[in-house]
Amino acid sequence: MKKILLLLPLFLLILSVNAQERYKVLYDYQTENIQYFSLDRNNKIKDTLEKPKFKKNSQVELQVVNVNPFAVKLETDVSEEEIHKSGGSGFNFGTLLGGIGSMSQDNLKLNLGNLPVSDTLFSRGAQSRGAGLSSKFQDLNDIATNVSALKSTLMSNLKNPNLTKEEIEANLKQVAAQQQDVRLPNPDENFYNYLANLEKVLVTGTNEIITDVKMLKADLDRTSNEGVASRGELVLRNTSYTELDNLIQSVQNSTVESVASLNKIQSLYTALEGSVFSRTYDYYLDSDKSNIELTFKESDFAQDSDAGNNAVLKSRNIKILSRGGFKINTGVALTMNNFESTSEDYFITEDGQIASNTNDYFIPNLSTMINFYPIISENFNLGGSFGLSIPISDDVKGVNFLLGPSLFLGNDSRLSLSGGVAYGPVDRLTNGLEAGDSTSLNSLDGFTKTVYDIGYYFGVSFSIFNIN
Repeated sequence: MKKILLLLPLFLLILSVNAQERYKVLYDYQTENIQYFSLDRNNKIKDTLEKPKFKKNSQVELQVVNVNPFAVKLETDVSEEEIHKSGGSGFNFGTLLGGIGSMSQDNLKLNLGNLPVSDTLFSRGAQSRGAGLSSKFQDLNDIATNVSALKSTLMSNLKNPNLTKEEIEANLKQVAAQQQDVRLPNPDENFYNYLANLEKVLVTGTNEIITDVKMLKADLDRTSNEGVASRGELVLRNTSYTELDNLIQSVQNSTVESVASLNKIQSLYTALEGSVFSRTYDYYLDSDKSNIELTFKESDFAQDSDAGNNAVLKSRNIKILSRGGFKINTGVALTMNNFESTSEDYFITEDGQIASNTNDYFIPNLSTMINFYPIISENFNLGGSFGLSIPISDDVKGVNFLLGPSLFLGNDSRLSLSGGVAYGPVDRLTNGLEAGDSTSLNSLDGFTKTVYDIGYYFGVSFSIFNIN
């Protein structure tokens, strides 16, 4: 029996050691497809799992792909459940991206029709420059409109949770390519080079317009020195000065806003290039059942842009079931112990002989059991039990040691049927006395001793709590 007790811890240790395996769960935000894989030692996909049930105490990698961090904030929570109702715990992830303010800019809407180009105030050269300004204003207006379209496209796409990173970049470059200008490079080749040249064209066009307007003012000054002007001509000349000054200020302000928008577009595009449209988490599977809840909310960036309300876009649950593992729990049992021929009741007959009765009946015991078993399923498991029992009887005293196989039933495995070897106290005659001997004694008190011997037991155990 001592050997059995010494081997028990070793037996438990061997059963509790499990080689750790690695798995991967892949969730696609766009398609809502969930795939399960087993991984090798180098974290490379080894096999696809159709009906996944992961090995207990393994590492699970959860990867969420095609989730736009500019539009979506991902929150996760894990709830765990043991077949034997052990507690669970959860974890949360921070937000993905936020704090980028919105942009706003009015298109450049200038019209050369407001400029006075009458023969009385401007020379023919000035009138020719005024006609050329119309074309330059149109070019500048087209460029400003393109900048506005780029900004609107980028902002709208970044806030769209249903677009991938590649789709956002493609949409932005498609809008950029619509600007037909030989001075601009292909945006598909290098978008940063395109933005730099777009800013250069914008600034150059602005400077040319300002130069032409200043020349108009110079022509206006020359006409004012050619002779005495009438009262009406003086009023028109002053109005023209004011219009030209306002025009220069308007062009400069619009260019500053457009350049600021280009800088913001470049900043956001840089953030887009450096962003990752996937999130990867490692989860150690030490429970029997796990539920990973994915909650997709409107991101901080989208809220800042649209005054959102942190709305939940969608929520998904990924169920993970484990297999294997080793369970240890304790329970209270009612056992029936029997020692049959090894347990005797001794007494003296009326004719002075020592006699005995075999205790071949079952003695009820209140027992405390330690149950141990590998997990086979939720409702049925096979293992073993080790316990201590105390007889519910005044005639039998002492503690019994119990060890044997057990059958565990129920979804929570709160009921077990067990049976096996019982090692407990029995009475033996001392001083050389044996059953059948004649004696002059009136009582056998003091002539018996308690020794431990082997019997058997069976019983029903009710689980109380886990200790592993």
